Amino acid sequence: MGTELSVTENEARYLKLIYRKQCEESAKVRTTTVAKSLGVRPATVTEVIQNLSEKNLLRHRRYHGVELTKGGTTEARKLLRKHRILEVLFMDILNYDARNACKEASKLDYYASRDLINAICRAYGHPEICPCEKTIFSDSKCKKNK
Repeated sequence: MGTELSVTENEARYLKLIYRKQCEESAKVRTTTVAKSLGVRPATVTEVIQNLSEKNLLRHRRYHGVELTKGGTTEARKLLRKHRILEVLFMDILNYDARNACKEASKLDYYASRDLINAICRAYGHPEICPCEKTIFSDSKCKKNK
């Protein structure tokens, strides 16, 4: 199955959120921001961040916030690719609006296999933008035919 990192579903939620804040919004990510966004206690955030730090997916400096490592960025992009491809599917097949497509994709993206996501991607002609107008990241195993 390759060298996939072993992140839990909960850790995946954190990685996606931190990526969105840090890379797409250019915001400094603090534990209080994560706690508010996910509706959890700051102590819970600290515990998950420590786990992600141990997996070398992010760095946490007390009072300075968190920052994804190169590996963390790569993992977050893989997770967001799944999410965004599912959004495309839900909007097209089920006629969901962007908000509901996002909500439903959040429930399933962690569980979708790379092969499933790539099959959906190929079926939709390798979309580059999701319904929320965010970039759909490429996958080396899912190539466009030129």
